[in-house]
Amino acid sequence: MENRYPIKMKTSLLPHLATFLFILLAISAKGQKEAFEKIFEKETQQRETANYGRFKNIERVSFYPDTLPSWFFSPPASSSESTFAIGISDPDLLPNEAIFQAMHRAKSMAILQHKAYIQYYRDVYTVAYSEQTYKGYGQRFDTYFRLSAAAQADSSCFTTEKVHLTRYNEAVVLLRYSPSITDSSASCSSLKISTVGTALYIEAQIDNVFEPQAEYEIVTQHLTPNGFDINSHFTYREKGRRFLAISEFMGNERDFPLYNYKYCNPSWEVNKEPLISYNGLWSIYSKKLLRQLTLNTEETSINIRSLDEMYSPEMRNLTREVAIKTAQMHINGIEFGVDSIGFDINVIELK
Repeated sequence: MENRYPIKMKTSLLPHLATFLFILLAISAKGQKEAFEKIFEKETQQRETANYGRFKNIERVSFYPDTLPSWFFSPPASSSESTFAIGISDPDLLPNEAIFQAMHRAKSMAILQHKAYIQYYRDVYTVAYSEQTYKGYGQRFDTYFRLSAAAQADSSCFTTEKVHLTRYNEAVVLLRYSPSITDSSASCSSLKISTVGTALYIEAQIDNVFEPQAEYEIVTQHLTPNGFDINSHFTYREKGRRFLAISEFMGNERDFPLYNYKYCNPSWEVNKEPLISYNGLWSIYSKKLLRQLTLNTEETSINIRSLDEMYSPEMRNLTREVAIKTAQMHINGIEFGVDSIGFDINVIELK
């Protein structure tokens, strides 16, 4: 961002000096235009090459949004027998690498959506204090959410329904998971799949100062009988307006550029603002999904402790809410905003 400083001119300048400057600017206008054109060509050509934003596998960077397929926004309906899940790779991968990573994430999400163990707690801490004539008030909310799943699944349990490659070399995969097709526990080629998703959200407010911070993680592990194990760990951290995304896959940290990745729905009207994510589609998809599941769980939380303590000159209050359940999750639809994703999720509690 450029810093521009105003130039103040003295009112005592002679009129002929102003005339001279006007003539000088008029004479140099053509030269300035040519200089601007050279800068324009140079900068826009750089942005079209793979060097812009440190892209490694994209020959030409597009400034147009990627139009995701309609099945992404309206996936087939899941049931107790079959679960439809979406997996998304990191940006800037070779197509075969992107599809492989997206398939891994889709299988992990399918296991999680089919049957997940959900744990949740929330601490609310308030303090009111006074110093002479000044009275202050502070509040802090600590929320921790965890959902986990583990299962054995034969390759015949998974069916690849759809694959889409974005402009940013991301693969988006729609997968069907049907565990009832085969007795995977008896199969010598079955995968042992485990997935853990967590969300830690902290909101602190002292008087009029407020700054939230959060960390979202998805950790997966696929164990095979032949010892070819696949592990992944995706972390998204944010504090105020600062954020950081870290992707590790098969023991290697994936380095993809920070960029204004744009996505839109094919059913949108012309000129509607696209969804923008600076770390690719998976980062905002996984973050918003975990965040929404956390908020949905709050509605069924159980208040197990409320403690009031009086001090002089302070008063503290601690309230803890807890929820534990096993549930199946059906994602029925997805909607985009400018910088957000909304999920139509049906959480079915299992006995």
